[in-house]
Amino acid sequence: MVSLMIEINCPGSGIERYKVKIIKKYNIKHQEITPQFRTRPRYELSGIVIGRSISYETAKEYLETYMNRYAGLNSVMSIRLQR
Repeated sequence: MVSLMIEINCPGSGIERYKVKIIKKYNIKHQEITPQFRTRPRYELSGIVIGRSISYETAKEYLETYMNRYAGLNSVMSIRLQR
């Protein structure tokens, strides 16, 4: 399984690390990227579902734009790909 490790600079606790899974599916459109959310214990991003033609680097770029646009997190220090 492939995941992205996100490091965020938090003023209260220092550095926080999150892991977001990349799930490659073959029964969706081959150029589609959609976020996947968990609902319990709290509503947050748990994974990114990608089509079969999408590279992992494209998914990483999608996550960077998602974090800046929707989550409003401009304090992202690094996003690394873990295999």
